Amino acid sequence: MSGALRTDDDRLGARVIVGVLLLGAALWMARVHFETIEGPYAERKAELHEQILAGTAPDPYQYKCHLIERVLEESRVITGAPLDSVFRWNILLGLLALVLAHHVWLRTYVGPRDALLGGLLLTALAHVMFRWQWHHPYEPWGLAGACLLLRAHEREAPLWGLVVGSLLLGVVWEKHAAFAALAGLLRLVRGRPFVRTALSMLLVLVASLAVPLAVRWSLGGDRFHIDGDSPWWDLDIWKTLWFQAPWIAPLLVALAVGWRRVPTFVRIGWLVLPLAVAAYVSQHYILHEPRSFWIVVPFATATVATALAPWPRASTTMPAGGQREAS
Repeated sequence: MSGALRTDDDRLGARVIVGVLLLGAALWMARVHFETIEGPYAERKAELHEQILAGTAPDPYQYKCHLIERVLEESRVITGAPLDSVFRWNILLGLLALVLAHHVWLRTYVGPRDALLGGLLLTALAHVMFRWQWHHPYEPWGLAGACLLLRAHEREAPLWGLVVGSLLLGVVWEKHAAFAALAGLLRLVRGRPFVRTALSMLLVLVASLAVPLAVRWSLGGDRFHIDGDSPWWDLDIWKTLWFQAPWIAPLLVALAVGWRRVPTFVRIGWLVLPLAVAAYVSQHYILHEPRSFWIVVPFATATVATALAPWPRASTTMPAGGQREAS
């Protein structure tokens, strides 16, 4: 007799398990962030907050954090809560949004079980990103929005939706501008007209950069720039490999081995890795910080979830001898 049949109650129970584990994953991530960033860097974060409000913070902090820090300050004033609590609540809610949006992104390709696998991988990678790193309050919100925008691009949502989504995401992020090129390439692979695709994705690109560029221009550029002093010829190769290779290399192996099972858009999405490296090298930015490559994470988790999705379950058929058959 087979035990493989599933009832509606089974499906409901599975959904509850997935939901509880995703909630737990967000709480785990928040706890790690509190202990490794919010706690040790509380005074520095408060000092930077005041500098941004006064317009005296160095770039890129001033223009990247300009809008989110004002939202946090208004939240502090309205609620009367201490600034440290506002920061913690922002991270907690941002990570909840990220976990849920990331699950929605993976559900584009796989079922809840495999999407949960990708979500737990997100939790593990977040622990890598949170170690020894300074994180800014906009980052979980930016990645959450990026996951939803990626889903919209995969499903070829109406152009107005992509433009509005890209414009809104620009309030907290700017790296999603790369999605216009990736989505354009996907549409060309699918046989869409070149001119129409190029014009559409150009409009999406402009929408992606509109808010970040407007903020930067409105603030001017005469402040000290804290980055851009690490030319490639001074790059510490071994330090970069020590920080980056342990988490990126296994994911690249998963991509190579599961290439035929990984969706086309996810394979195309891995182009953000060399694009990000080239951008950082050209700007003389350091390369050893894992957090600089958050944009790779949605494609990495989707790679693992889809590459492993066809893996068969163990058989539940019981033969006459009473021993479970291996599949």
